[in-house]
Amino acid sequence: MFRQTIITTLLFIMLFSLIGIAYAVWSDTLKINTSVGMGELDWEFSPGSVIQLDTCAYPVPDYNASYFPSTGSIQTNKDVGCTELILIDSDGDGDYDTLNVTMYNVYPWYYEHIAFALHNDGTIPLKVWRAIINGNIYYEIDVLDLDLNGDGKPDLHIWWGNNFGAQIDPCNSADLSFDLTVLQDAPENSTLSFTISLEAIQWNEYYVP
Repeated sequence: MFRQTIITTLLFIMLFSLIGIAYAVWSDTLKINTSVGMGELDWEFSPGSVIQLDTCAYPVPDYNASYFPSTGSIQTNKDVGCTELILIDSDGDGDYDTLNVTMYNVYPWYYEHIAFALHNDGTIPLKVWRAIINGNIYYEIDVLDLDLNGDGKPDLHIWWGNNFGAQIDPCNSADLSFDLTVLQDAPENSTLSFTISLEAIQWNEYYVP
């Protein structure tokens, strides 16, 4: 009887061992490796894209806003004032993101047309969302007066091109522009300077607050 019990026990051990071997043979783990490549939203003022030449570096006769308050001008035979345009990489990422405009020796009704290109150097279509001019945020601009010396009187009048919401696809560029007129209350013997930076947003996220 004792021998039969031992034999039975050994048979059970062998049976479970075989089941374990079978389970080990038929058991497997499926591993799936996945990777997600994210896009990049990135743009810049295209270097060398400023259509209006820097009139300080390349002197031309002045333009006067003869049609003010409407946009438009007439070129004179006087070379008195000039406008300097400098592109700046403010965050050191290699892209020009800020345009600095400085006007020297200008006078009331001095006029400039400034145009430039925005280049989408990312991988996602984008739209021009807002402009930041001297620290003030604008989601829409038609005309804008700037007080640059803080005396409560406007010094510059800006006509802004209709470019908010303009879509720029990857590797493409879009031309933007604005017109400037120096106003009667601009201070004498002063240099007028301001900065413009633009912010873009993913093409399907565009909205106006």
